[in-house]
Amino acid sequence: MFSTFAQDKPEPKSNFNYSAFLDGYYGYDFNNPTEKKRLPFLFNHTRSDQFAINLALITGNFEIGRFRSNLGIQQGTYAQDNYSAEPKILRWFNQANIGFALNKRKSLWLDAGLMPSHIGFESAISSENNTLSRSIIAENSPYFLTGGKLGWQANHQWYFSIWVTNGWQVIQGIEGNSMPSFGTQMNFKKSEELTLNWSTFIGNNYNDANRRMRYFSNHYAIWDPTGDWKIIAGIDIGWEQKNKNSTTLNFWAGGAMIVTYDFNPNLKTSFRGEFYSDPQEVIALNQNMEGLQTSGFSLNLDRNIGENLIFRIESRYLISPNEQFLKDSSPSSSNLFVLVSVAFHLN
Repeated sequence: MFSTFAQDKPEPKSNFNYSAFLDGYYGYDFNNPTEKKRLPFLFNHTRSDQFAINLALITGNFEIGRFRSNLGIQQGTYAQDNYSAEPKILRWFNQANIGFALNKRKSLWLDAGLMPSHIGFESAISSENNTLSRSIIAENSPYFLTGGKLGWQANHQWYFSIWVTNGWQVIQGIEGNSMPSFGTQMNFKKSEELTLNWSTFIGNNYNDANRRMRYFSNHYAIWDPTGDWKIIAGIDIGWEQKNKNSTTLNFWAGGAMIVTYDFNPNLKTSFRGEFYSDPQEVIALNQNMEGLQTSGFSLNLDRNIGENLIFRIESRYLISPNEQFLKDSSPSSSNLFVLVSVAFHLN
């Protein structure tokens, strides 16, 4: 008896790759909201007392030589809420961009189109985040930007990018605005344990006659010291002119800290504390239609089911120094929400 073995041949790398993601959820708001979208400053998992799809997304990536392109098609309550200012046809697009490497090492790229934002540590794909719901700072900063980006991977530690965009989370240009917006990013990965990031945005989201310059700075750190524990901390600060040519600036700020513990490779929990203060209504409104001022915490438990499914449950409590929420249509200083999600991802 004998055996023969053929030499294993590596499979050729495909120029085209795709991924799919589906996030179904059920939420219950103990304040019994009467509006379809329960809180005006949230854009993910916003429906109460019903089953819904937060995000259904198919993304294709093509790369050959020094050329690359990405196209993501989406639907769900996230697309309905976060793209509500865009024409319905554009709400289908999660991203649509092309890029060209400017050097042979492919460390310097010029990309253009609709792209995921360089701001923040959370994305629209919930399975990529440590908490099921998004922090308030993530919900009220851009998930996407439209324009051009020059990105440079200087080495295995440093990444830099410069952005020129249509504005603050818009696909179409703002009618009557002749001024582009700008952004920067510096990302430093000291090791597998520590990542530091600083991102900025400068621009105007109004027409020329009502121009108000906006200055925004996003900072976060990710610390993964042991493999079982992981800590993420982020803070956003921003200023916007009160009126055109005004030297008076409206100020807002927010922050979040998330602590995650892995019981084992398939089971983990995360605790989040956060705050957000925007008294001049620059970015976020609460249910009393005044500038958002709130803080809160959340606790979630995540269970992986095989390689492609994740079951998550989260409770979230928000409290305001004023009665900024509505409970049974009456003013309230707090909001309690429970969320259950089953997500499927295929890479």
